[in-house]
Amino acid sequence: MILTQKLEDYTQEQHSTWNFLYDRQKAHLQGKASRLYLDTLDAMSDTLTRTSIPMVEDMALQLKETTGWSIEIVPGLIPPSDFFKLLSKKKFCTSTWVRRRDQVDYIEEPDMFHDTFGHIPPLMNADFASFMHRFGEVGTAIANDGRDFQVTQLQRLYWFFVEFGFIREDGEAKLFGAGIMSSYGETSHAWALRNKLKVFNLEEVMSTPFRADVIQHEYYILESIPELERNLNNWFERTY
Repeated sequence: MILTQKLEDYTQEQHSTWNFLYDRQKAHLQGKASRLYLDTLDAMSDTLTRTSIPMVEDMALQLKETTGWSIEIVPGLIPPSDFFKLLSKKKFCTSTWVRRRDQVDYIEEPDMFHDTFGHIPPLMNADFASFMHRFGEVGTAIANDGRDFQVTQLQRLYWFFVEFGFIREDGEAKLFGAGIMSSYGETSHAWALRNKLKVFNLEEVMSTPFRADVIQHEYYILESIPELERNLNNWFERTY
């Protein structure tokens, strides 16, 4: 079954909630988020719209033209193997439901604001798009081989970088991960800990469990996305 998005299915209240989330979070990220993220968010202003819920098809077309990526609509959280497979095909997944107004500060399961505002803009960047594609290829190979522990290691890498990572720009620690980008509370919390970050080390990160049901207390800072992709390839060669 192919899932689609219909603009007429959204209420004015949902569009208003989206507009509130977008404007509040973009303002909150100024001076804290990486230029990589903020520049790509600005570059998508015509498709990742602020005043109304964006259309997935429009965002996907812009991604396709820029880095060859696309977007696939999913009903919610999907198994790791399915997620890896989508990434290996240069497709990121998003839901199309938007949280209620009384959920603007916390939701248990990622909604469209997290999936698109948080995750999609950096895929306009060639280095990040390349890393995510390779991550998907590696994950698919390992999942197909039934290596559950290695799948867990990849999930930890994803969590501590793609969801909750910092990156260094011009010698300064800047917020990057989608879980931070899309959460007002997480942004404030992570930024307050910017002087207590751990240096991103692939082996250490892959050995560190995480909890998805609480605000994070430990963050890692990455120096270079291309270097992380090289380290991932080296890990895969040793592991596989």
